[in-house]
Amino acid sequence: MSMVINTNMGAVNAQRILDTTSREQSVSMERLTSGLRINKAADDAAGLAVVTGMNTQSIGTQQAIRNANDSIGMVQTLDGASEEVVNMLQRMRELSLQSMNGTYNNENRVQMQAEFSQLQSEIERVADTTKFNGQNIMNASSFAASAVLSIGQVANSAFEAAASAAGAFRAHVGWEGGNDNRVGVALLDFNTLQAASTGTQLMTGNGSGITFASAVEFASAALSAIDNDLEAISTMRANWGAIQNRLDYTVANLQNVDENIQASRSRIEDADFAAESANLARTQVLQQAGMSMLSQSNQQSQNVLSLLR
Repeated sequence: MSMVINTNMGAVNAQRILDTTSREQSVSMERLTSGLRINKAADDAAGLAVVTGMNTQSIGTQQAIRNANDSIGMVQTLDGASEEVVNMLQRMRELSLQSMNGTYNNENRVQMQAEFSQLQSEIERVADTTKFNGQNIMNASSFAASAVLSIGQVANSAFEAAASAAGAFRAHVGWEGGNDNRVGVALLDFNTLQAASTGTQLMTGNGSGITFASAVEFASAALSAIDNDLEAISTMRANWGAIQNRLDYTVANLQNVDENIQASRSRIEDADFAAESANLARTQVLQQAGMSMLSQSNQQSQNVLSLLR
């Protein structure tokens, strides 16, 4: 090998390798600082595209979980209010049976009617004021009329049609759009309860001139209306309970999907700290060795001076 001064190939080679080592060291430090293997598209272009799609699905899935849980809260609110209506109807039924007994006079029945009327008014108030996030869920004022059943329409065969009607309450439980990601809920208009109608009563006026037979007829009609209402509400509550159980399973499935998506994303995007720490230590040693060799290469030019002495 010839001895030259203008071009120091050893130094050039050492500089090239040092540059490569410095870039590797910089990448390792960046990954260890951020905790990510992919910090820019150049790190892994295909991996970044996959990770972006997975992040989109994960974020959407987490929102779908919140949607489903919010919908469960709405159904629970509706069911809880329905339970109180049932309690009031049970008390009204008790008063109806009491009114039929011949041991009570019409004045007693007027007193029973006073409580009966108050319970009717309270049922109407509950129907008009029970809301979830500002939306009425016990009458037809917030959602489409076709999606809110009247008391005479309650039947298992009517639930699917009401739940799928345009303007029905629907829980969006998917990370994508489309009807397959929605769960419809049929509602009940509690203002249509027969027992809450002013025509349903135990006694009229002050009871004067009303025979015992007529009083029994009033109470019997009220009892029949209450029984019909209780049966319809029980059917609706069974449907709401089934939907709530369905949404519970929906949440569990979404959580499982999100967990596996995040695990897959982590394998692509997250930095392996053990591997990156080892690589950083390797590049640091190589950098120190490279600097030493660069210094040695620079010293070789000094050997030419010995030929000039």
